[in-house]
Amino acid sequence: MKTLLLLFAITIGVFFPYGHEYTFLIRYFLMLMLFFSFLDVKIDKKIIRKSHFIILGTIISASVIIYFLLKPFNQILAETAFVTAIAPTAIAAPVIISLKKEKVEFVTFSLLLNNVSIALLLPFLLPLLMNSGADISVGKVLIPVVTTLSIPFALAQLIKFISPKTWLRLISWKDSSFYILVINIYIATSEASFYIRSELTNSLEIVFFIAAISAALCILFFTLGWFIGGKEYSSEASQSLGQKNNAFTIWISLTFINPIAVLGPVFYVFIQNIYISWELYKHHHAEQD
Repeated sequence: MKTLLLLFAITIGVFFPYGHEYTFLIRYFLMLMLFFSFLDVKIDKKIIRKSHFIILGTIISASVIIYFLLKPFNQILAETAFVTAIAPTAIAAPVIISLKKEKVEFVTFSLLLNNVSIALLLPFLLPLLMNSGADISVGKVLIPVVTTLSIPFALAQLIKFISPKTWLRLISWKDSSFYILVINIYIATSEASFYIRSELTNSLEIVFFIAAISAALCILFFTLGWFIGGKEYSSEASQSLGQKNNAFTIWISLTFINPIAVLGPVFYVFIQNIYISWELYKHHHAEQD
């Protein structure tokens, strides 16, 4: 059902791109999603493994490698592939692992480690790599990224400390953050569709290349995760590496790169949700057997 809702949001954004006027809201919706995610974050030091840092290293190295591989052929395609690959672990990844009855703590630590590390690294990577014509500097990227991440975290912890009853009530609304993601997907797709119609009418084939690269990256990351996690944490590592925080990179794309780059995370979120739906379907039937 959720996958169909994402497909619907993408379709509406393509054919009715009125949401492009509201791209400024994407950052605030992302902060709201992060707020819900940080409400019940718990870290057990015993769960920290070397594989957590291998996952982080894989995200960073793969995104840089694919950027330099594609750059000689097409700069826009290289930027899009980079921003798609660099996305950290998704906010919803611990939820999916809990539904599969696996080790939620492993994915929770990946969520925090990858989101914080990549948020702090991107302000330095973007000015080095991007040739999009935008005025990208460390300062211009660092301050918005850090505030986008730190404000929801601080607010979530403050509410937990000051008003436990309000905190518990907010946790019960946590799953509603998916619908915020759907709104962000619609706005981002609208902006990309509007940009394509007005700027890229003679280069529509790039959209198909972006879709193909997003699909390839999704398969690559989920597969690599299974090997990185080993026998004990294969499912958890696969989810930590493959299920990405596309809401974050959608905002990065629109704010610091270009509107066409947003198609990478948009296609990725659709493809990953098809895979996750299949995973949960398979797990449900395995439980019944």
